[in-house]
Amino acid sequence: MNKSITKSELKQLSEISKIIKQSKTFFIAGHVKPDGDSLGACLALWSMLKRLGKKAIVCCADDVPDMLKFMHGAQSIKKSVSKNAVFDCAIILESINFARMGDIISHSQAKKIINIDHHSMFTDFGSVNYIVPHSSSVSELILKIFEFMKIKPSKDEADCLYTGLVTDTGRFQQLNTNSDSHAAAEKLLNYGVSPNDIFNKVYVNSTAESLKLLGFALTGLKTYFNGKMAYMIITKDMFRQSSAKEDETEGIVNYGMMIKGVKVSCLFNEIDKNTTKVSLRSVKGFDILETVKKCGGGGHKNAAGCTLKSDINSALTIISDAFKDKLNNAK
Repeated sequence: MNKSITKSELKQLSEISKIIKQSKTFFIAGHVKPDGDSLGACLALWSMLKRLGKKAIVCCADDVPDMLKFMHGAQSIKKSVSKNAVFDCAIILESINFARMGDIISHSQAKKIINIDHHSMFTDFGSVNYIVPHSSSVSELILKIFEFMKIKPSKDEADCLYTGLVTDTGRFQQLNTNSDSHAAAEKLLNYGVSPNDIFNKVYVNSTAESLKLLGFALTGLKTYFNGKMAYMIITKDMFRQSSAKEDETEGIVNYGMMIKGVKVSCLFNEIDKNTTKVSLRSVKGFDILETVKKCGGGGHKNAAGCTLKSDINSALTIISDAFKDKLNNAK
């Protein structure tokens, strides 16, 4: 068990362990628009519970991105369950509330709810709420559950958890990376993970269409506030011209952070004429979360996002106005 674990975490882990041991049927889900961390953690949990002789299903309201379909169990993920199904326990990951996982089940369909998250914006909607904002990923928290219960992850489970860890830390380059992240990675490598294998499956797996979409975004890259803000836009027409899928925007926002002097990078993704999804990244010491929260979004201090009920040009104005004072005063 990690030496840095707190007494509060130990109590939560003990409660989670007790519920897992006493329960027979499980519902597992992460947030809509799944990423490597959400899916990796869900699938590792699913596999572990099945090894314990439990009945478990993983659900996701949206499709699994192509680059993550290699993970063990990905083909078994369901999009829905019977409205009459009742589970002994629902484990919900990385969701600020029950609706964030897509309202696949209702509260009444689970006798117990375990809420596990690592975001600083959260709600205590679970019977147990295991929330650790300083954790780099929810996969790191699931590894702690394995350790507390003295269950050694299988190679497949370790691959899932490592995928979550490496994707949510941006290959260990983002500001949420810490010593615990690397300690978790070391443990997972000892369980048989090949970093090169995971890297190739996740990152050396782009389609020509996704690279065309990236090209469109980079061609339109611009800066505001004397080079302190970089932004790119992706329109529905760009998706049509490139034939890229909507889940192939992952990582594009990070390119703006490569520009010297940029404090915050934004990617504006046109969902429809009246809806724009905004992804933001920032440098160390430049907190974007408080501003993004005012726009109805969430995330972390240096990686956040929101969805605005505005066309893409209006969304750009809203975000630039929201950051205007902070960027003008930034050194």
